[in-house]
Amino acid sequence: MTKFVYISNEYRNAWWTYIRNEHGQFDSNYDKNFLEEFEFKLDEEKHFLNKYSRPHVWFLNDQLGENEFVFNMSQEHGPKVKYEYTNNLPSLKDILLERALEISKKGKEIQLFYSGGIDSVAVLLAFYEVCPKDQLHIIMGGGELVINNYPKIFEEVIKNLNYEFTDNLFGIADPSKYIFTTGSESDRLFGADGFTLIMGRAKRDPDSKYGYVSNVSDTPNTDDPKNDEWNWERWWGITRHTYLTQSFRLLQNISCDKMDMENYQPLFFDKRVQQFSINLHINKEFKWYNSGRDADLKRYQEGKIWVRDFIFDLYGDREYAYHGGKTLNYYHQIQHHYKKPFAPLFNVLAIKEDGTVISRPNEIDESEEDQIARKGPRPTAYSS
Repeated sequence: MTKFVYISNEYRNAWWTYIRNEHGQFDSNYDKNFLEEFEFKLDEEKHFLNKYSRPHVWFLNDQLGENEFVFNMSQEHGPKVKYEYTNNLPSLKDILLERALEISKKGKEIQLFYSGGIDSVAVLLAFYEVCPKDQLHIIMGGGELVINNYPKIFEEVIKNLNYEFTDNLFGIADPSKYIFTTGSESDRLFGADGFTLIMGRAKRDPDSKYGYVSNVSDTPNTDDPKNDEWNWERWWGITRHTYLTQSFRLLQNISCDKMDMENYQPLFFDKRVQQFSINLHINKEFKWYNSGRDADLKRYQEGKIWVRDFIFDLYGDREYAYHGGKTLNYYHQIQHHYKKPFAPLFNVLAIKEDGTVISRPNEIDESEEDQIARKGPRPTAYSS
């Protein structure tokens, strides 16, 4: 049985197209039960993506491996953590520094993807504290866009390291050789109310099917304290099914044919970090926040206080640690900065459990791009 850690929407849609005939109907060569279940699983996944406030281009991967959706997804390379209280955990500071040291001891170059936001600053400071400085390679998309997010740390820390700017963020990553690390899991673990590009324009609506509606004309309010109970109730379902998704989706443009899965080491992608997070949730210590551009800045600044404390403890900059806002460096901003109108094409279609990358260059005959699924595994419903 083939399993995946990452599935692109293009790969999923290719299967949908491939099992239909030229009239748009299901191909009679396929087993009827498979076709019915495949269609059901697609609809089911879309339902839960809506429920968990995630774009339809995402996929779901149950961290505990109990719920299956369209494809066979692997949990092998992520922490398997049950929703239960863990006693005697260290502080988050101790956990993150120990985690960074464990990664550093692998003895490989660490490709650290940095935006100047709270999460990537925390990642930078953790590795800067414990690593030989020549082990770090800081990769940033957007030039001055990133520098302006936090000029002080660029001048005092990053300038002393190996760093580069790029218009193809993640496209120069090579996890076949080097450690790949980010801070992308932090929002999910420390009180974000959902995916920024959806919840950033959402209003709480208890009468709607999913508990919220998107309304671009109103200020988002799903993180308002009056909606706390709703956020407490849905947090574990979202986290359990999207924690792996949120992490592995950043591999969508890596430049290798097969990655070493041991090189995939985001700082917050760790059992102890998630146990710490679950303890906070059980104790109801989160302050929910929305990280969209129109969200309440004060609520964002009060959120993920443990990450902010970490930054202050290591760097001593109270103003940034406790008043820094969300950085959103969109691709169109980066392309505008580099005067390149076209964003990079995401080449990665899927990544298998063993690190094999299914991509345009290494898997697809250019004359048969509309049939790419013939080279991939069968979806969950048809797998043994």
